[in-house]
Amino acid sequence: MGPSEPPRKICVISHGGTKNLGDEALFATVVQNVRRRIPNAEILGFTISPDDTLKRHGVTCFPVRRSARIPQSQSASSMEGPAPVAPAPTTATSGPGERIKRILKAIPGLRPFISILRGFAGGVVSLLAEPKFLIQSYQRLRGAELLLAAGGQQLNDGYGGPWGYPFTLYKWTLLAKLTGTRVALLSVGAGPIDSPLSKFFFRRTLNLVDYRSYRDAISSKLMISLGIKGEHPVFPDLVYSLRLPEPKPSPANSERVVVGTNPVPYLGEHYWPAPDAVRYQEYVRKLAKFAEWLDKSGHSVLFFPTQLRADAITINDINAAMNGAGRSPSFLAQRPIHNLEDLVSEISRADLIVANRYHAILISLMMNKPVLGIAYHEKSRALLEQAGQGDYVLKIEDFKTEDLIERFEDLEANAPALKKRIAERMAPLREALEQQYDAVFGLIGVKPAEKQRQTK
Repeated sequence: MGPSEPPRKICVISHGGTKNLGDEALFATVVQNVRRRIPNAEILGFTISPDDTLKRHGVTCFPVRRSARIPQSQSASSMEGPAPVAPAPTTATSGPGERIKRILKAIPGLRPFISILRGFAGGVVSLLAEPKFLIQSYQRLRGAELLLAAGGQQLNDGYGGPWGYPFTLYKWTLLAKLTGTRVALLSVGAGPIDSPLSKFFFRRTLNLVDYRSYRDAISSKLMISLGIKGEHPVFPDLVYSLRLPEPKPSPANSERVVVGTNPVPYLGEHYWPAPDAVRYQEYVRKLAKFAEWLDKSGHSVLFFPTQLRADAITINDINAAMNGAGRSPSFLAQRPIHNLEDLVSEISRADLIVANRYHAILISLMMNKPVLGIAYHEKSRALLEQAGQGDYVLKIEDFKTEDLIERFEDLEANAPALKKRIAERMAPLREALEQQYDAVFGLIGVKPAEKQRQTK
C-alpha cells in the first residue's frame, strides 16, 4: 500500500459484547488474522455491545442491530446478576387511579390482550426505527472489502427467535451485497433452528454469501437438510488459530492435583431459554457432590466461568449446595476474570479440566489440558472427538455423579497419554485454519500469509 492510499477496510460481525469469553476469543482471533495478512487494515466491528468491544480489542465498533438489545433470556437481570427484587406492596390507601387499575386487572382476558397490544405497539415502533439504523449501517459498511462472521453458534434461533440473530445475519448480508462487500461465514455452528422463518432467513443468507464453512459435521448436515446450494465444508473452530496470551504468574498450589471446573447455567432461570428450576437444582447438586468427592479424594478444586455473568451465579449456587464444604482450603480462591488473559491464567493453574462450555473445553485443549466434557449439545462431543478425547464426554441431561467420578478417574489415570494425543492433534487443526484464511482473503486478492508455526 502506497503512502497516499487509504487503508483497506475489513469488517467483523460477532456475538461479542455479552461477557462471553468464548465469543471474545473468536473476535480476537479474526482480528489477529486480519492484521497478519493486512497489517494496516482498518478494522470495524459490529457486536452486541460496541463499547465493550472497543475496550477489549481496541477496534472501532458499532451495533450489530438497532440499539443492540440483548434477547430477554440474556437480559441485564440474567447477565449482570440476580434480578432486582421488586418493592413490597404498599398498604397505604390507594387513589382512584389504583382502584381503576385493580378493576381492569380483574377483567378476564384483559391482561393478555393488553400484553399483545403492547407487543404490537413495540413492534411498530421498532419497525419505524429500523430504516435509520439500516442507513447508518450501510454507510459504515461502504468501502469494506470483506465482512467476516467470526464463527460461534451463528446459525441458531434459541435466543431471540427468528427476529434475533437469523434476521440480523440476513440483513447484514443484504447490506454487504448493496455495498459490494464480500461476505464470509467462518467455521460457524448451527442449531437449534426451530422457526420456519429462521430457516428462511438462513437459507437466503447462506445462498448469498461468498464463502461459508462450519465448525462441525453436525452443522454442515443441518444446513444441507435445509436445501442450501453449493458446498458445505467443515473446518475447525476459529479459536484454534488464536495466539493465546501468556498466563499471569499463579499462586503456589499444594501438592494436590488441581481440577479446573467450568459449570454452565443448565436450565437456570437466570440464563437458559427454556428454564426448569427443579432440573437446574439437580444439576447443581450433582456438581456439588462431585466437588466434595474431589476434596475428599485428595484433589484441589478451582471453579472458573467463561460467561462472566451467568456462570458466576451457578458457581455460587454450587458452593451454597455444598453446605460449607466449599470453605475447605482445597477449594482454591478464584482470581477475578475479566478478559481472555485472566481466563487463560486461571486454566493454567489446573492440571485436569471438567468443563461444560464449548470454548472452555477448546481453550483448555489448546493449553494441553486433558478435559472431561459435560455436553449440553452434540457440538461439544464433536469437539472432544476431534482432539482425540471422545471417550471423555457425558450428556448433561442424564449424567450421574457416579458416572462423572468414574470417567474422571479414568481421565486422571491416562492423563500423560492424553496430553500427548492432544498435542499431536493441534498442529493439523491450525494448519487447516491457515488454509481457510488464505482462501477467504484470496477473495480480495490478498496473497497467502507466510506459514507461521504457533507455539501454543
